[in-house]
Amino acid sequence: MEIGILDIIGSLPLFEDFGNLPTKIIDEKNYKEIKNLDALIIPGGSLVESKSLNDDIKKEIINFDGYIIGICSGFQILSKKIDIGRKSSVPIFREGLNLLDVEFYPLVCTDRVEFKLKKSIFGEGIGRGFHCHTYGDVRIVDKETKILTVSKVKKLNYKLGGEKEIISGAFKGKVFGTMVHNFLDNEFVRENFLNHLGVKKDEKEEIFEKNKIIKEELKRRALKYRLNPELTKNEIKKDNKKRGIVLLATSSNSGKTFLTTALSAKLNGRVFVAKIGGDVRDIVPALYLLREKMTKYNSIKIGERGWVDVSEFLDYVKNSNYDYIIVEGVMGAFTAALKNLSSYQIAKKLGFPVYVVSPCNISGIEGAFVEAVAYYSLLKDIGIKVEGIILNKVYDWKIFDKLKSLAKKHNIKLYGVGKVADEGRGLIPEVEIDYESFCRNAFNVDLNIDIPEIEINNNINDEDYNFIERLDSWIRNIMLKNK
Repeated sequence: MEIGILDIIGSLPLFEDFGNLPTKIIDEKNYKEIKNLDALIIPGGSLVESKSLNDDIKKEIINFDGYIIGICSGFQILSKKIDIGRKSSVPIFREGLNLLDVEFYPLVCTDRVEFKLKKSIFGEGIGRGFHCHTYGDVRIVDKETKILTVSKVKKLNYKLGGEKEIISGAFKGKVFGTMVHNFLDNEFVRENFLNHLGVKKDEKEEIFEKNKIIKEELKRRALKYRLNPELTKNEIKKDNKKRGIVLLATSSNSGKTFLTTALSAKLNGRVFVAKIGGDVRDIVPALYLLREKMTKYNSIKIGERGWVDVSEFLDYVKNSNYDYIIVEGVMGAFTAALKNLSSYQIAKKLGFPVYVVSPCNISGIEGAFVEAVAYYSLLKDIGIKVEGIILNKVYDWKIFDKLKSLAKKHNIKLYGVGKVADEGRGLIPEVEIDYESFCRNAFNVDLNIDIPEIEINNNINDEDYNFIERLDSWIRNIMLKNK
């Protein structure tokens, strides 16, 4: 029994366990072996956006007579077409393989979900998983294609609107697709599939053993090591100390995701990335680079958005074997502070050191520095340990050097990241991201910041935040100094 997992540019073969079923890696070199498989799993990723499925691989998949299971982006490429023009005034269509009579349109969902599985070779019943997509409006356009899964979701296109059901999967003949990650990790789904294939108990054990071996191989293929062949296991950090930071920004679109990915590429050791709030799409590039799977602990709750609360997150990372914890904030550090829903409040509870990220493309390098220093000062006044400032998209290093000298005078650590040459479509997680290009750009960033050691405990600071009073006190102190 051979079950393949597609490992090509833009794919996420370790994003989930896929029921521990894959026994063979299929890539750009051995794609002709697809015809010898019993089943092929096409994982999520940026397969549509990166156009990484070449004509030869497409032909093998189309002519394959075994079972095909596509997850998220893997489902999309099995369809007729996908409208990726979420931020466009007109549709921007990408053609699929036309194996399923389905069309996709923009619909953002990043919920953990309960799904109904309709009757198929996977059985029927209730399962659990998560959504992580930008183009998730599934429209079945032919009667021969049937509904496979229906998901219960609470938040669509960033808006909480009560629980509703959406079509999240379809099938036709031997071709199956679903937007639900962890679909195959539901035991009843996996067991029904294996039973349908006539797999006996001893054969199951053989499959699971093969799966362990190929997971190790997939991990060794991590993008980080492909990009940096000099980085060997001998250089991996071994002092057993945990280090961590939170990236807070002065605004949205500051480059937090890009910097999170860049840091993940530079750190020697096991890195765990997490997102404040529910939009876990932002940390997928880092997971793609690290070849780590998405867990519920990768999303920290802020209000009703997110997957686990701070205490549950801290328990997990404390007992894990990760060396570095990188937490990415949401929007600006003080956005929604008056609703007690801001990133700085979660950072306060975590107790991790903070870096303030400020982009230079809006207010210039000087303006970005002024904004960052204001945030730096207020965060310190609130009682947060601010480690330093990162100016992103620096376009003039002479100006930056002058500001760095000034920052040093006041004992402020200041770092700069240059403007990426190609900042067009394909480099923004919200729209048409190409993970490979995004990660290669991030890897080339010259960013070597201090990641301090952290003490993780459950003494969470749950004081009642009154942002107006804190802001008033901070302004008063500044005004008094200026009299």
